[in-house]
Amino acid sequence: MDRVDVFITNLYQSIEHCRTDSFRETALQLLSSVIDFDGALWGSGNYTSCVFHSVATLGLEPGYSRALEQTQTINPMLPVLMANVGHAVDMRSIIDDTAFRQSAIYRQCFSRYGVERVISYLAYDGRSHIYTLLSLYRFDAERAFTDYERATFERVAYHLIAAESHAFFFHVALRDRLAHTSIHAAVCDDHGLLYQAQPSFIDLVEATFENWHQPHLPFALPAPGESAICNGLHIENEPLGDLFCISIRHAGPLDALQRRDREIVAGICRGMTFKDIGRELHLAPSTVSNRLYRVYRKLGVTSRSSLVRLIHRSSL
Repeated sequence: MDRVDVFITNLYQSIEHCRTDSFRETALQLLSSVIDFDGALWGSGNYTSCVFHSVATLGLEPGYSRALEQTQTINPMLPVLMANVGHAVDMRSIIDDTAFRQSAIYRQCFSRYGVERVISYLAYDGRSHIYTLLSLYRFDAERAFTDYERATFERVAYHLIAAESHAFFFHVALRDRLAHTSIHAAVCDDHGLLYQAQPSFIDLVEATFENWHQPHLPFALPAPGESAICNGLHIENEPLGDLFCISIRHAGPLDALQRRDREIVAGICRGMTFKDIGRELHLAPSTVSNRLYRVYRKLGVTSRSSLVRLIHRSSL
């Protein structure tokens, strides 16, 4: 097994132990065992904006990512990357050294941060409209990246991006949000602008909202920590720093019930008596019976056994 294979193996193995908010920095540190670089940037955003929604840097002075954002119109590498999504590009293949050091982007950005050599990789998800930029830098002009290093970077960049996505949704699953395979998750801001999404999340939204045009979600977000039902989907919103983790699934019969009624139904499904449920929920047995009767009418069932069968079928 060569060292690139070892890196890829270690990268995926790190998912279980690395925090999602520091995964990019950890992965870039691992990458330095394969490619020698002085600085690195890993940023992602949405095609409708001109800024990184999330960004991590390694070995670069503060403010670099912001300075890079402001040079999009004068960056000769950007159109080449956009025309070669999924391929690593060396700045030397676009512009020679003399022209590079006379360029506006060198004067306004790279020279201020000591950047002399650049290779970059752009990934783009056409369904969620999320792009990811990975760039490696060297501060010594005499240490140009080789063709082998560019090819290696192209090979591992795919795994870096895939591993980050796996890491995020793995840790979401550990919080029991994705314990059921019918639940699908995405990350967005408070305007419903997608930052990251499982393919199955996109599938379900597209199937439910036929006229959906990305990048904003086609439904209003519930308040943080709350849930809502829209077009037959059960939607939950969990705060995630400045962003939100949105999980969706097909709404089931219990979703139309009040919280107390759902607790009563859960007790019935566990075989508890009205008295046991009342004791657990601090309700009179008669109150449990009356509420359960209203649940029967709302769900269209007539007995405990039919209620349990309905709940069982909806959970499959």
